[in-house]
Amino acid sequence: MMNKEDQAYKKLFERNYGVFTPEEQERLRNANILIIGSGGIGGVIAITLARSGVEHFTIYEFDSYQHSNINRQICCFSETIGKNKGVVTRNSILNINPAAEVNVIDRELLAEEIPSVIRDQKWDVVMPAADKWPLSISLLDTCVDVGIPAIMSYPAGALGRVCTFMPGGPYASECLVMPYRASYDQLKEFMENPQNRSILHYYKKTGGWTQEWFEGFCEGKLPHPQIAPIVWITGALAAMEIIKIVTKRWKPVAAPKYWHITPEGGRIARFGIGRRLLSRTIQKDWGKKIIPALVKRPRLVRIFTRLIS
Repeated sequence: MMNKEDQAYKKLFERNYGVFTPEEQERLRNANILIIGSGGIGGVIAITLARSGVEHFTIYEFDSYQHSNINRQICCFSETIGKNKGVVTRNSILNINPAAEVNVIDRELLAEEIPSVIRDQKWDVVMPAADKWPLSISLLDTCVDVGIPAIMSYPAGALGRVCTFMPGGPYASECLVMPYRASYDQLKEFMENPQNRSILHYYKKTGGWTQEWFEGFCEGKLPHPQIAPIVWITGALAAMEIIKIVTKRWKPVAAPKYWHITPEGGRIARFGIGRRLLSRTIQKDWGKKIIPALVKRPRLVRIFTRLIS
């Protein structure tokens, strides 16, 4: 006979049992998920997993909701402006399932803490959704090394990408043409370089960015533009990848494969070998000169854009 807690849980997630076996649903219930950042992507993932029956979350979140978050962040409303995003997300999860355990760490995760935090508990899946993209890449690469599945969910304008990075698989840094297995400081320097940003022309073509916004991004004045449908779709797909891993029901879309989402459709694509070779090249001292040289030659930039997009 089920106890009161089990009865209450089954009542909340009764429809799930039409898809998941009791054993699979119990895996979801017991899963331990680490989420770094609970704004746009992190918030969608946390709420989706809570509605799927996950009961154990740890959320790192230092930031509070601002008016500019209204357009895409699932827990941002007029009454939550100024409140910590992690605390609001925790309250939303508890409104879904009062039995859930949500540990909110209301400060920023520091780069030097990544190895210890990843090894701190037995995480089933790690979800880096930090505002600082170098931090998320560092987390993803560290998880590959440590042997913990981690998910990338990357909305950039009208373009969204979702990829699972499994133990022993390719690194996020190489798939995304960052310096191969670089440190946080190296990634930060690379990503904030205006020349390195300026070759990402596919943001305009595939991601639908305006020229003005792209120029502001290259200059470091503007963040990635984001719209709610792409954020929510990529967030939901990332949650689905987590559900796949936890239940063992379906095969994850794992690197070098990834979800490629635009307003024109979705497909499973592949990060090509050219990206991964270039990642290794630009990590070398002589390779660091390649992108500055490309920037001076528009025709070569177009060829490079086709290579990485």
